[in-house]
Amino acid sequence: MSVGVTICRPRSAVLGSPKWSFCELRGSCVMASTLSCEKEYVSRTRKSRAHFEKAKKVLPAGVESNVRFFEPYPFVVERAKGPYIYDIDGNKIIDFALGYGPMILGHNHPQVVKAAREQVGKGTMFGASPEIALEYIKILQKAMPSMEMMRFANSGTEATMHPLRVARAYTGKDKIAKAEGSYHGGHDYALQGVDIPEDMLKDKANQPSIPFGKGIPKAVSDLVVMYPFNDWGVTEEVITRDADELAAVIIEPVQAGGGCFIPRDNYLKRLRKLTKDLGIVLIFDEVLTGFRVAFGGAQEKFGVKPDLTAVAKVAGGGYQLAAFGGKKAIMEEIVPNDEGNVYHGGTYNAHPVSVAAGLATLKILSKPGTYAKIDMIGDSLFQGLRDISEDRGVDTWVESIGSMAQMYFTDREVSTWRDAQDIDREAWRKWFMYSLGKGVFFGVPHADEHFFTSLAHSKNDIEKSLEISDQAFKKIAEG
Repeated sequence: MSVGVTICRPRSAVLGSPKWSFCELRGSCVMASTLSCEKEYVSRTRKSRAHFEKAKKVLPAGVESNVRFFEPYPFVVERAKGPYIYDIDGNKIIDFALGYGPMILGHNHPQVVKAAREQVGKGTMFGASPEIALEYIKILQKAMPSMEMMRFANSGTEATMHPLRVARAYTGKDKIAKAEGSYHGGHDYALQGVDIPEDMLKDKANQPSIPFGKGIPKAVSDLVVMYPFNDWGVTEEVITRDADELAAVIIEPVQAGGGCFIPRDNYLKRLRKLTKDLGIVLIFDEVLTGFRVAFGGAQEKFGVKPDLTAVAKVAGGGYQLAAFGGKKAIMEEIVPNDEGNVYHGGTYNAHPVSVAAGLATLKILSKPGTYAKIDMIGDSLFQGLRDISEDRGVDTWVESIGSMAQMYFTDREVSTWRDAQDIDREAWRKWFMYSLGKGVFFGVPHADEHFFTSLAHSKNDIEKSLEISDQAFKKIAEG
């Protein structure tokens, strides 16, 4: 039976993961025996294939980011508008990846484009504070009052890296705790336990921190404590045990690493109380959930106020913009003084064009009734997938919240990262590739990621996407 619950992947399908073969990197860009679910995709993307052959001579794996790669090869985009992207072969594709999260209004929204163009006319880079930054901060604080003071950054990686540093300075402690399977960006502290090989999985209360990929010092791994998201008993045990050494607990309030997991049984409120009682800084990584699950992010949705927050993606409306902030007493660790302070800088911080685009996006999202419509569009797709997979006799678990979801091919509930390790990845791949061949791009192209809806998706877009998924489910059910 199909049920609804959201899951968000930990980037385990990047190059080198044992779950993926990536055979084209050893020679031909197309698998020796093209899977039937890929045939239409291959036949419609010949220019993308040729582009990929050229790109992999100058780009490792032929892509600009590992997560963009998938077999037999990724398609190449020429332009985008509303809920659609158009590839270099001329295919019009319904887009549920949405830039991997930022494009909640759809692509090329006219008000966002206008704001960016107007700012370009005034200047793109000053090396001094742009006046528009304070206006942006004002609307951000309206959405998330917990951000009493904030600083700008340029990516989700920066937005999580700096709060950890600030927390270590504020508490005088070095260790941090993060959930197994969670993804908090590409810095060394964050790339721990993102994907844990099966032979390295231990009991949840004593899971060692395993670096994700090469080049990460063991000394950093030794400073990261792992806890299991959505398992309160073990989470409490781990954090209490290591409290004397922990500067911070960082968490995706809806865990997107590994798919998309919604917190159960007041998990976030319990975590807030525990960290407050123990004097540990609680950091919400709202890079993905901020302005996505609600205007005020997950902290509004679940009524929990963290000490520090990181935002990005939707915050920039498709432009490079991120921010972090929180309690004044903690953020003032950044203020320069004779006794020493936490360093924070960045040439492109509060880039005027990005701030203008982000401000225009947040103004649209702040209008009354906006999220009711966003959630309605999401529900129509996600519930539809549950219904048609059940009708076809295909076991799935669709985890969803607002406009974000993931579909797991399994006959069991998926509520934790460990649950998501035991799914039918081949069935997911067949559904994904069949859909893409028919013109529907169901999100980040790996089985433990997520997909999104936007304000731009119409009823017809949803119905067409569900019809194509129904065809895919039928073929999967037939074997």
